[in-house]
Amino acid sequence: MRALRVVALLETISFAVLLVGSLLKRTTGPDIVPVLGPLHGALFVALVFLVLANLAHLRWSWWFTLLMLTIGSPGAHFAVRATPTGGR
Repeated sequence: MRALRVVALLETISFAVLLVGSLLKRTTGPDIVPVLGPLHGALFVALVFLVLANLAHLRWSWWFTLLMLTIGSPGAHFAVRATPTGGR
C-alpha cells in the first residue's frame, strides 16, 4: 500500500506539472513536455498496476476503480489516502 500511495501522489503531481508544462510550451517557449510526458505515462502505468495489485485491500467497487483509472486519475492520490488501511 505504501508504494501505491507514493506512486499515486507522484502521478498526481506529474499530471499537474505536465499541464503547466503544456501551457508554457504554447505560450512562452520552454518545452519540458518531452521529458514530463513519458515520466507521467510511466507513473500512470505503475499506478494502474499497483491499483490492480491492491484491489482487494482497497475494497473499491469495479465502477469506482474504473473511474479512478480513467477520468479520476489526478485525484487518485486522495482516494488512496482515504482508503481504510486496516491498522497499517
